[in-house]
Amino acid sequence: MTLFSFRGNSENTTEEDASILGMVLLEEANSLDQDGVFADLEKTWNLKITSKETSDVASVFTINGYSVVVASMDVPIPGDEVKKTAEYSYFWPNGITEAPKHKGHVIVSIMNAGKDPIKENILFNQVAGAVLKNSKSTGFYMGGRSLLLKKEFYLANMERMSKQDLPVGNWVYFGFREENNKRSVYTYGLADFGKQEMEIVNSAKSLEDLSLIIYDITHYVLAYDVTLNHGETIGMTAEQKLPITESEGRYLEGNTLKIEY
Repeated sequence: MTLFSFRGNSENTTEEDASILGMVLLEEANSLDQDGVFADLEKTWNLKITSKETSDVASVFTINGYSVVVASMDVPIPGDEVKKTAEYSYFWPNGITEAPKHKGHVIVSIMNAGKDPIKENILFNQVAGAVLKNSKSTGFYMGGRSLLLKKEFYLANMERMSKQDLPVGNWVYFGFREENNKRSVYTYGLADFGKQEMEIVNSAKSLEDLSLIIYDITHYVLAYDVTLNHGETIGMTAEQKLPITESEGRYLEGNTLKIEY
């Protein structure tokens, strides 16, 4: 489905030397097969590992100039952050009961990111996906973006992953609200790509309709590196022109772009 923007421009404003960090939830601690991870990266994605240091529970390696860390911890993620995030994890229906039962976790990180967020997040997904496939795991957690995703959901989003078919559901959190017979949706995670978060507020549309359009707009913004601005319009066809305004966030701190739909 094609998206059209009007009077838009592109830019990339991410910081240098940022890191990308997430965790794989293990239903059985110490179940990570490190050799399986390396084999999956090389065979499934044709990635070349140029340096590698490993121990019984951790590895540090380089792919395309990026330093990657995979470290297995034989304890659950500390605190109750997973349980709290599960309350709003719409794409893991039983997450509130299943996710907190994890017995260990695997830390996955790209240490020197911040130059090309699309390329880096694709690489991160490739590594995290390899860890999910080569461990007794239940899901994936990225606290910085409020993401808690079931294993099968995460891997399914990667099946056709490319720069033209981005696994947006693995990258950006979509929050939903329903108040006074009106529905709203917002993004959380676009800031990591140098983009402004978006909200559709007090819409008469169904949650399904809101989910579809916010996903499509998010994919368009990321795949084509588009920056939307106050006073522009965007739509799913050349005829559809949804007004864009910038104002204080309704469900997020700071200013957000409001899409009228």
